[in-house]
Amino acid sequence: MLLKSLDQLRNLFAQHENPFLAHKMKNYMRNKFEFFGIQSPLRKELTHKFIKENGFPNEDQVVDTITTLWDMKERELQNAALQIMDMRKRKFHPDDILLIEQITIVKPWWDTVDHIASNHAGHYFSLYPEQLAIADRWIHSDNIWLQRNAILYQLKYKHHTDAERLFYYINNVLESNEFFIQKAIGWSLRQYSKYNPEVVIGYVESTRLSNLSKREALKVLNRKVSANSDG
Repeated sequence: MLLKSLDQLRNLFAQHENPFLAHKMKNYMRNKFEFFGIQSPLRKELTHKFIKENGFPNEDQVVDTITTLWDMKERELQNAALQIMDMRKRKFHPDDILLIEQITIVKPWWDTVDHIASNHAGHYFSLYPEQLAIADRWIHSDNIWLQRNAILYQLKYKHHTDAERLFYYINNVLESNEFFIQKAIGWSLRQYSKYNPEVVIGYVESTRLSNLSKREALKVLNRKVSANSDG
């Protein structure tokens, strides 16, 4: 794939533009981004078709490919960049953390950051655990999206979740009034509660979480209690 061919991908997306859906998507994202109005299944199909016809970017082009797509106006093109990241993550090398950081803080919103955190940062740190000092830096930064990355990167770790590190990160942002931080705290605890409920309950009971974080953290556990009561 040549960088100049990325305009062809944009043109391909433009051929499937749906103004009605674009307006709805833009409103849903609080008017932060422009959209073609392409829903996820079709967007993935078009991106896959484009890559099949033009080839996957060479290793010396892949970072420029992703950042070029990231600089384009419509949000579907950032999602196409994430799709390329998904296909390449098994080949992440240590310097790719710079790219992960860049696409986290440029044009940030929950739709891209959540994918980056759980799929890219999470996979990166599983490959390079010696680089976890970077996640430590994220949680101490003043950027809420890097902080959210730090809290959420273990979402898919299941039983391998480092609870001590997760709780340390949460404790560092307990006083944050940011909705996206409070929500991330609850989401990370809810996910971990599926695999270690006793530890999560103990942490929630001993920690001054916001009502939002606590409610999100206990959703799965409360559903189980309710189901058992109904039975």
